[in-house]
Amino acid sequence: RKEIGSMEVPLGSNWGPKVKAYLNSVGIDFPVAWCAAFTYWCFNEAAKAAGKANPCFKTGGVMMHWNKTAGKKILAADAVNNPGLVKPGQIFVMSFGGGLGHTGLVEAVNGGFITVIEGNTNDGGSREGIGVFRRSRKIASVNKGFIEYKL
Repeated sequence: RKEIGSMEVPLGSNWGPKVKAYLNSVGIDFPVAWCAAFTYWCFNEAAKAAGKANPCFKTGGVMMHWNKTAGKKILAADAVNNPGLVKPGQIFVMSFGGGLGHTGLVEAVNGGFITVIEGNTNDGGSREGIGVFRRSRKIASVNKGFIEYKL
């Protein structure tokens, strides 16, 4: 939650002090889409604070994360049919085809809606935004699924 409001510098650059830290956490040292790096960084910070290993798959690629994770996957259709499967702390994964995707962290669940914290987005929900935002999404808008890790 502390990262909400962190912005790219300059806006639209996929760069800046905070974004660079997110990207560096997955071994990337140049400006690129950073939503997956943001989720990894968040898990890494939580793991360090808990004195545990980070269970999150280390990558800056959304679809690589989905394909290679050892975390528990909840498929989109299962989540729509049973919103109780979606829980705070999970990572949502959306696919846009051609290897492109978007991801973020589930903060809360309310019926068929989730409150999420996302990097590289904006108020409109873009996957190529300018900062870290809290947003509301329909569970049905998450077309790939959710990943659950245990710390």
